[in-house]
Amino acid sequence: MIWASLRLQRVQLLTLLGVLIVGTGVIVLLRSSMVGAITSAQLTQCAAEGGGACTSEAQNAFLGDWSNLLQIARLLVIVLPILVGVFIGAPLFAQELENGTHVLAFTQSVSRTRWMLSKLVVALVPALVVVVVLQYLVWWWLTAAGTLGPRGNGAWNPVNFGIDHVSPVAYTLFAFALGAFIGVVSRRTLVGMTAAFGAFAVVRFALAGQVNRFVPSERRVDGSGQADGLRVGSGWLDAAGQDVPRDKYWPVTDTCLKAPSGPPRGQEEFLACMREGGMAKAYTVVLPESSAWLAHLYDAAIFGGFAVLLLAGTVWALRRQA
Repeated sequence: MIWASLRLQRVQLLTLLGVLIVGTGVIVLLRSSMVGAITSAQLTQCAAEGGGACTSEAQNAFLGDWSNLLQIARLLVIVLPILVGVFIGAPLFAQELENGTHVLAFTQSVSRTRWMLSKLVVALVPALVVVVVLQYLVWWWLTAAGTLGPRGNGAWNPVNFGIDHVSPVAYTLFAFALGAFIGVVSRRTLVGMTAAFGAFAVVRFALAGQVNRFVPSERRVDGSGQADGLRVGSGWLDAAGQDVPRDKYWPVTDTCLKAPSGPPRGQEEFLACMREGGMAKAYTVVLPESSAWLAHLYDAAIFGGFAVLLLAGTVWALRRQA
């Protein structure tokens, strides 16, 4: 049964192999060239430390040469899951149902369950291997750019988050399961591919950033430790260190932001005005960079859970086919 599934899906499998070979070769060559450019431009320390170690002229020249290529690398990891769902998951069963060849498969000595599982394994495992390998290679490339590349934006950057840790694998599982389920329900390959693309985009957009609420946050007072992390809130403390309700500090903030006459107030004048109004210290609520891995686990659990439900629904729907 495995051999039959391999033959039926040889076009998709050969395409995946080609993507893996070409992608690996291109990324390795581009990374090697980029590292050479960083070394020749004496930007090694800048890439490692950023900030004062960078000269604007050399940094701008590097970004002009490599920024677009690094963005394309990130885009590759972002779109791989949906490509798997549309071109591998959706046609997997829909094509057989549309052509009626599933009837022949159901009359063979192999059980329906084994037939379904063999097709799922043969299609999904190679796709996951390609996604994981290319994701690692892109991470390897972006890491070599250091603060000069997109990783300088931090782990909570929406695109960086979408290509890190286990999230791309979870998105791939979800996209594949979604495509397979819609394909079985619709019994039409093109309908399944189109609907899978739209449904995946809607779900990804709707759930973007939702896992952040499950990650423990930190309160940082007066800008302490603001070098990293995602800001998710802010507020003020009174002289006793207690939270000031929003409805009390907003009127004071509006008053202090508006200078009675002349130029706008500077930072020091603004803070002095706030202290006069009873606001002793400002604070921000931050999700630290070190907690991003936890958000990825929640992200994987959500999309992985959806994938399991969709695969179960696919099996149920297939078993009801005549």
